[in-house]
Order: sequence, then C-alpha cells, then structure tokens
Amino acid sequence: PRGSKVYFATDAGVLHVPGTLYLNEKYTNPHTKQVVAKALRVWVRLADAFDIDLAARALEGRWLTAAETKALKYLVFRPIEEIESMSDHAVRNIASAVKDEEPQSKTGAVQHNTAVKQIVGVADFLFWFHQKVLEPRLAEQSAATEALRRTVETCVRELKKAVGGTKGLHPHRIRSVPTDRFLRIYTALFLHATDVFKATEGTASSNLLRDRAMLLLAGEGLRPGAIGNIALADFKWSGGKAPGHIAIKDNTARRSKKVSTGTPVQKGAASSQNYNSLITVSIWPTTAQAIRDYIDSERKSITEKTLRNRSEGFLFLAEHGGPIGSRGTIAHVFQRAGKGLDALKLLDKDPNDPYQEGEKYAFSAYLLRHTAASLFYATKAKTMKDEVVTDLMKMRFGWSQKSDMPSLYAKRAMIDVASLTVEDYMESLLAEATAAKSEQGKAK
Repeated sequence: PRGSKVYFATDAGVLHVPGTLYLNEKYTNPHTKQVVAKALRVWVRLADAFDIDLAARALEGRWLTAAETKALKYLVFRPIEEIESMSDHAVRNIASAVKDEEPQSKTGAVQHNTAVKQIVGVADFLFWFHQKVLEPRLAEQSAATEALRRTVETCVRELKKAVGGTKGLHPHRIRSVPTDRFLRIYTALFLHATDVFKATEGTASSNLLRDRAMLLLAGEGLRPGAIGNIALADFKWSGGKAPGHIAIKDNTARRSKKVSTGTPVQKGAASSQNYNSLITVSIWPTTAQAIRDYIDSERKSITEKTLRNRSEGFLFLAEHGGPIGSRGTIAHVFQRAGKGLDALKLLDKDPNDPYQEGEKYAFSAYLLRHTAASLFYATKAKTMKDEVVTDLMKMRFGWSQKSDMPSLYAKRAMIDVASLTVEDYMESLLAEATAAKSEQGKAK
C-alpha cells in the first residue's frame, strides 16, 4: 500500500539493509519503489560478482573501477532474470568480452527507457549511500574525504550519461500527433465511439460510454493512473457550452481493497518530490458531456444492479460495480481503442509530420497526453509569455516545479502551431452531437 514499508532482500532471503533503508526513505509511491527495487537487484548482482564493499573502498579513497562501470552499462540492458542467472565469472567477464557493440542492439535487450531507469536508479543509490551512510561516519573533513566526494559525484554523473536520457526527453521522441490528426481522433471518439469501440464479435462494447469518456480525458492530458483514480465528486459541470472541471487528488484512501502496484493512482500524490498532484483542471464541454452521458446511463445502471452501492465513490467503475482496480483494465481500453482507430485509418503515417517514426502511430494514453501538452502550449503561447505558459503547464499536467518537460513540448509545438480556436471547434462538436440525438429521436 502507498506509504507502507517494504523490505529488500537477496535471493538467499537475507535482508539487504542499505537497499531497504533507501527505498523507504526516498520513495512512498509503490510503483516507484518497484522500479527502483529492480535497479537495486542489478546493483546487488554486480556487487556480488565483483565483491564490491563500498565502505572498505571509501576508507581507501576509491569507488567503482572502469571494469565494474563497463559491466554495469551492459547489465542494465539485459533482462533481470538473465542477470540473476549469470555466474560471477560471467558478470566479471563482461568488461573484457563486450567490445564496441551497442548493448541495446543485442538480442533480448530491454527497452532503452528501461535501461535508463535502471542505471539512474543505481547511480542515485550510490550517491545516497555515500552521502547518508558513509560520509557522516568518515573522519572530519579533509582532502581525502573531499577527493572521495568528487570521485563519487563523477561516477554518478558518468553513469547517468552512459546510456543517454530517456527517449521521451527529446522533442523528436515525444509520442504525439499533429493537431489536425488529434482533432480527427477526438472527433471519432466523441461522435463515432460505436465505430471505435467494437467488441470482438463486431457489436458495440458494453462499456462504450465509460471507455469514450476515459479516452477523451486522456485527450485532455490526464495520465491513465489519474483517470482511474477520479472520484465522482471530483467532476463538476454546469452543462451547455461551459467547461467542466476535474479535481486531481489522491483518492486511494477510498479503496476498501489493498492498494498494490497495479492499482490506478495519481502520480506524485504521496511522493516526497514536489509534484503538482493536488490540482483542478478545466476540461472541454465535449469531454464533460461524455462524462455526464456515462454517469446518467452506464454508471447509473451498474450501481442500481445490486442492493449495495459498491462504487466507493469512484467515477469510473468496472462491470462488477466497484472501482477499476487494475491498470491493466485501463490499458485494455486503450488497446481496444487503438485497434478501432487503426481500422478507421486514423493512425496511418502522416507525410507532413517530421516527428513520426514508422508507418503508423503507436496509440496509447500517452500519445493523447503528449499531444494535449503540445496543443496546450501552442494555443496559450499566442497570448501569454513563455514563463507563464510553462507554469500553467506544470500545474495542468502534474509536473514537478523543477521539470523541464514544458520546454520540450514547446519545441514540439513550434512545428505544429494550432491555427484554430479549440473552443470553437469543441462547440461545433457539441452542436453536431445534439443534432445527431435529435435525428435519432425523430427516427424513433
């Protein structure tokens, strides 16, 4: 559960005290702890193979060797199961066996971003171990302790640079689509959801309105974890052409079941880092209308099926009437929508998009989130100073105050400046939807 203690142990069942202290002191989010713990497993395997005793080395004024650093750079690209099955000799032999070949090009290599997270996780642990465990116990400040500090800092810096930043940290690697394509996708979701969300047998999904509302919220920039964490009371809308509002906050205390790493949560809600996780965002009236349609029909029907309301106050519910309890459920919604959008040719290659790689866009919640960020910048930058837009983006998209993400989306948006007024576009969608309902009523 969020905020609970975890224990980091070796395969032999021996408690790894430094790792346990580090995970509990630095992190509260269970998902983050899980990611960092995996990085620590890589470090433990390296330390065991090379017989690394950081405390003893600190007394001698040294840290990692070139061979150990080279081996680590290779290991972070390998699956953890493979690493932990290697013999000590095999791990030590990596430095001499690996030539100039790029480790990410070898068969079975993990994703680049996974390798980055693992080597950054190890680097941060090494820095913490020196700063919090070793240095306070060393002799008073001296030339030797200062030299060791510089050695550690250099090692940490070089490790973080070793495999480059995450691919998402460059404007050319941000997964997004041009504005016109985004609006076509949004229109398909809002007006033609039946065509997008088709079950295997070709009939409309039983959760059609729920899934449509979730996708449109992703188009507003909400993370999938935040979408699954919204309470019914967090949604406000006066109706008509007025914008709606969603309060983004930590609702995990509402859940009666134990919170696990698979539970949808708002990123940073209980983190020690300074995330903007307690905010209220405005949403387009079209998105608000989609949420209201879901509340008044599918959601109402589900909650009335049983004598006891099992919703626990959450907005989006599973078919059993309780809150969505798994990130996998949300991921499945986006996977199904991706297939539908692909069938409608909305994910095909755009010859005018300089950022696209491959023949199709890889659809996910983050494709919509990243596009929303670029669109937000492009529209706001027309009338506001850049620093004001940057602050608004950090609030809107839940980034920490130190985050440099807004500047990356600014670069992405410069190629794709929105020339339309989004509010007018959404108003036209509402009018079209109203007209369609009217025609359906006449047909009956």
